[in-house]
Amino acid sequence: MGLTIQAVSTFVSAFIIAFAVQWKLTLIILCIVPAILIVTWICVAIDIKNENKLLAIFARAGLLAEDVLSSIRTVHAFWAFSGLSSRYEAILEEARKVGLKKSPNYAVLFSVEFFCVFAGYGLAFWQGIHMYQRGEISKPGTIVT
Repeated sequence: MGLTIQAVSTFVSAFIIAFAVQWKLTLIILCIVPAILIVTWICVAIDIKNENKLLAIFARAGLLAEDVLSSIRTVHAFWAFSGLSSRYEAILEEARKVGLKKSPNYAVLFSVEFFCVFAGYGLAFWQGIHMYQRGEISKPGTIVT
């Protein structure tokens, strides 16, 4: 909860400062926020689907482990360790395959997110320099702010 409050307050205060210092440049840079939010929402939706599949698989693995541990005497009496452990490993292998599908999702999420941020920096400096040359900005420090 504390990190959420800190992140939201930082986000809001950054835009308050930016609008107070140079409103026109802030409006130009504001276009990267919707792009980041759209990509984040899409990737989070995909990640939620994968995570739900993983939770179901881990629940099956936990149920198997619980059954084995609750009837350990029977398992030991019939030497069923190898069969049950291979079933457990098969469930974990299924979880690994589903878990590997998360990596491309994170690759898209982080690459697009960082591209948007760095493209925003480039756009800010490019537009800020043009605004400084036209006299709309009095000090170059305004661009950095």
